[in-house]
Amino acid sequence: MADMALLWIGEITVKGKIDYEENVAFEIRAQAQDKGATPRSTSCKVLIEVLDVNDNAPEISVTSLMNTVREDAKSGTAVALITVSDKDGGKNGAVKCLISEALPFTLQSSYRNYYSLVVDGPLDRESVSQYNVTITATDEGTPPLSSTSVITVHVSDVNDNAPRFRDPVINVYLKENSPVGGLICTVSAFDPDENENARVSYSMLENSSKSVPVSTVVNSIPYSAEAGYFVAKIRAVDADSGYNALLSYHIAEPKGSSLFRIGSSTGELRTKRRMSDNDLKTHPLVISICDHGEPSLSATVSIDVVVVESTGEVQTSFRQQPVKEETFSDLNLYLLIAIVSVSVIFLLSLISLIAVKCHRTDGGLSRYSPPMITTHPDGSWSYSKSTQQYDVCFSSDTLKSDVVVLPAPFPPAEAELISINGGDTFKRTQTLPNSEKVR
Repeated sequence: MADMALLWIGEITVKGKIDYEENVAFEIRAQAQDKGATPRSTSCKVLIEVLDVNDNAPEISVTSLMNTVREDAKSGTAVALITVSDKDGGKNGAVKCLISEALPFTLQSSYRNYYSLVVDGPLDRESVSQYNVTITATDEGTPPLSSTSVITVHVSDVNDNAPRFRDPVINVYLKENSPVGGLICTVSAFDPDENENARVSYSMLENSSKSVPVSTVVNSIPYSAEAGYFVAKIRAVDADSGYNALLSYHIAEPKGSSLFRIGSSTGELRTKRRMSDNDLKTHPLVISICDHGEPSLSATVSIDVVVVESTGEVQTSFRQQPVKEETFSDLNLYLLIAIVSVSVIFLLSLISLIAVKCHRTDGGLSRYSPPMITTHPDGSWSYSKSTQQYDVCFSSDTLKSDVVVLPAPFPPAEAELISINGGDTFKRTQTLPNSEKVR
């Protein structure tokens, strides 16, 4: 045995390198012999078992790897297959794997020492186009040994982003009477995707506004329209002033129209004559508006006049019709409620004011009503004025000329009294203060 040495004292020592991973046990035959004239010998078999120590770190190998993973890959999509191994035995050869960073990936153990790297979260190529996944394998030896391996995962693009203009609203100011084909503005849109997904094309969309400009509204006239029938009124505005803002209206097309005329200063479009069977059902007109400046500037507007049996039968296939709201809008409802509420409040206030005025008038009339005197069967008289009443009592020897009436129950400092003389006439005088009784 090259790895063992037998000394004179019978000790077996290590002579070379011993590796548990190569040989886990050794078998040695030892012989002992004396030095006599006739030497005698004996032999024995020695079995040596090698004990393992944790001297090997785990090994990581990638057996399968996808070149790229789509950014819309669902959770659980396998990206790579990983195998780990440790030449040590027992606990020294037991290995655990993990990802050392917080990434949208995780390791799933399928068999012993076999792992799958799978997607565990949303991917976004526009944010991160490449991931470096660091896998760490650690055994359970004492002390534990570990090793790492870096796997690069590329994320492929998916057309998941729409182009965006740099400004949501672009205001462009265009000079009037600009030449046809002139550059108005340049718009630019950006798409965060890549390659073909980021290639942007531009096109002009139709006006998405629900309200139709006046220049595109289809006007209709009845077939029975007389000469001078009002068709439409064209209104134009010139930002200039003075003579430069004085506008005139003309029918540019068709030239020399025999059916329509327009007021040169008012812009009112009217019929020249009655309709005939030879007239067309649709009359496209081009109205020209010119100012009186130097040089004269102009603008045009198109209007289509449709002849129908009645004005309620307007049908056209080449113009967008104004949308008629069939339902009562919320704004109109709120306005109606507000008007009714204000009217009711005003009416109630008016009625209350009239009632208060009438009540005050009745009270004033009753306050200034003439006094009333009543004669009782027992010979006594009563005097009343408004809500006050005066009682007059006579004794058997009292003369009419001595009668004095005082207000009760609380006469004022200068009370009003009434004297009755023999001729049944009344005379008002002033009485003394604190008079309480008629004598």
